[in-house]
Amino acid sequence: MIKIKTVLNELTQNVVRPIYLLKGNDYFLQNFFVDYLTKTIFKSGTVEKFFLSIDEMSGKEIIDRIINQDLFASKKIFILRNPQQLKGKANLELIKLCSKPIKNHILVLISDEWSSSIIIKKIEKVITPIETQTPYENEIIKWVKYLFKINRKVIDQECIKLLIKNSGDTLSHLNNEVEKICLSVGERELINLNDVKMFSGWKREHQRWEFLRSLGNKNYDESMRLGKMLINNQETMTSLLYPLTYMFQELLYEKINTGTFVNNRNYIPIPPTIKKNIGTFSKNFTYDEIEFIIGCLRNIDIKQKTSLSIDETDLVQLISNVTKK
Repeated sequence: MIKIKTVLNELTQNVVRPIYLLKGNDYFLQNFFVDYLTKTIFKSGTVEKFFLSIDEMSGKEIIDRIINQDLFASKKIFILRNPQQLKGKANLELIKLCSKPIKNHILVLISDEWSSSIIIKKIEKVITPIETQTPYENEIIKWVKYLFKINRKVIDQECIKLLIKNSGDTLSHLNNEVEKICLSVGERELINLNDVKMFSGWKREHQRWEFLRSLGNKNYDESMRLGKMLINNQETMTSLLYPLTYMFQELLYEKINTGTFVNNRNYIPIPPTIKKNIGTFSKNFTYDEIEFIIGCLRNIDIKQKTSLSIDETDLVQLISNVTKK
């Protein structure tokens, strides 16, 4: 996986790759990259950028558009979102294209999902993916500074922390807040705490990875706070069951395979930061504890499907079982 900063630096030096694979669902980063690429390739000339939609075009039409060159072989950018949805022959043609790209045609493939389908796995064998997941806090701080810088504004560290706390669920939200604050202060260069408090109205939606991390660390208070926040906002117990089950299955595999070769399981649909810490989390649990938790998750799943259950009650019971010492 390549950091987006690395590829942006390449573009600054006019190094353009024929094919890019973006992985991660931060739409600001996706759009930022495509815009940066477009400016690099076309500079002040006519922009030839085409969005290919699987919902509106057949697989054959999409491949034909990418392959067919005009008489003058002009430069073009093609953007295809979620290429894993291509079926049949188009699927194979796309993989072939990644190995033998069309001259002067730049292809940008965007996959919102971290888990790799069969086609994405094959593409990754020839194209190293670029990370476009919402960055973690240390990287978000750099992005906030950059967003204010391009708006010719100055903001101190305390203001940045408050802005991230209020709006740091995605870079898209942060960018919206930055633009709103910059417009509201007019010509004034310095941004203060009152500006952030007054104009930053987003309530931060804590991401799943923070909740999973708190469980992996057996942090009862943090797990309760984040879990209830998720349940009361954008999640249900059913939607949380999948990443929870996968995480504890990985912890179980870690216990089983300790000291032996472990295959790279890129298909597991849990965030990269959780994958990286599976070894650390596993030290907090015994083999029997993990088996017991997986059994609890199985029982919750059955109860959710067969009887009336209260999400918060199921969540509280699960957190208590996971974090007990």
